[in-house]
Amino acid sequence: MQKLPKIPGWPIYETRGDPITISGRQITPIGRVFQVRWPRGGFIRHRPVAVEVRQGDVLHRVPIPNTTQRITTTLMLAGLAIFAIGTAWMRRAKSRSKGGK
Repeated sequence: MQKLPKIPGWPIYETRGDPITISGRQITPIGRVFQVRWPRGGFIRHRPVAVEVRQGDVLHRVPIPNTTQRITTTLMLAGLAIFAIGTAWMRRAKSRSKGGK
């Protein structure tokens, strides 16, 4: 288990699963854990980040992309952009109607 740089009180670290050997290859899943604790509970997020594949002396680390986070971030930014453009457009329309009277 390798500790990563962290915010004090919010541990973030990597975990390694049990290695699986198939057809001469050893496969090890790797996950990242993020924890927040408070007196009567807490929150733990454990997500897969990579798979290590060892074949003989060669070790490959295959990352697992977080597609859900990318899609969520894209949708949130698109919504924010639509809101900002709509607000600017409404203010401009309002100032034109006041100036024309």
